[in-house]
Parts: sequence; structure tokens; C-alpha cells
Amino acid sequence: MKSKLAIAALLVVIALGYAFTRGYSPFTSQSVQTCEKAIQERLADPSSFQRIGVEESRRSITFDEFFTDRFRAVSEPTRKAMIEAARVAPIQYVALIDYQAHDSIGAIIRERATCTYYSLDGSDAPTRTSWVKIDGEYNVDWVARQPNAAALHQRLLKNL
Repeated sequence: MKSKLAIAALLVVIALGYAFTRGYSPFTSQSVQTCEKAIQERLADPSSFQRIGVEESRRSITFDEFFTDRFRAVSEPTRKAMIEAARVAPIQYVALIDYQAHDSIGAIIRERATCTYYSLDGSDAPTRTSWVKIDGEYNVDWVARQPNAAALHQRLLKNL
């Protein structure tokens, strides 16, 4: 009985070790999962996305830094109310995601994306790709610059 338990534990350790060495943590944070979805929305073949590795970091930021983003531009009374209601300082989450995928002609591309998410309550749980920036740009802004913007915009709307 003890040998079966030891073998099962060893298999779990081997599986987790393999996952970590391949860049697939079984404990991927919600922010990384959302960032990966946002990256996939930009790919010609989203189903070909494969994460190679990820590095995550977080840091406290000031409320001034938090409110500099145009999507968080609010009136002064609203800003004051949000600051008073906050229990913690805002947090900036950054994930550097190395991945590979197929481009529009099927060639394999390898890229690194920098994903940024700002949290007012300290949670790392963005559930919408519209809340994260990939390489300094929200997907809605990225789509607007593309030659096939209308089709890409429709694809983004399906994922909201």
C-alpha cells in the first residue's frame, strides 16, 4: 500500500515538474489566463497559441499612476470617492509571456508579449480581455490600426 502511494506521489511530482519546465504552471493566475486570451485575439490562428514561458511581477502604484490611463479618467469627485473607498494601494500586474503560434501563412512565429493589468482592489483577476494591455495597447486600440479592423472588431465583440 505504501509503495502504491509513493509511486502515485512520484508521478504527480514528475507531472508537475514537466509542466513547470514547459512553462505550463498548473497554478496559472487569472491575470495570465486573461492576458493569454487577449494575445490569442490578435493572432491569425488563435488555436495555434502555445505558451513557452511566463514571468509575473506586481508592484504597488500611486493613485495618480492608476488614473493616468484614459479608460480610468473620471471626474475629480469620482476619483476622490474611489480613493476613499480603496482599502489598499493600486497594484500593477505585469506578465511577460513567451509564446509561439502560426501566422497568416502558417509559419511558426515566436514572440514575447508584455501584458499589464491595473487593479484598484489588489486582486489579480481580470475577467475581460478589454481590461489588460498587450505591449502597451488595449486590443480595441490595436484592432483600429489593422487593415481588417472590422472583422477583428467583430471577433473581439464575441469574446466580451
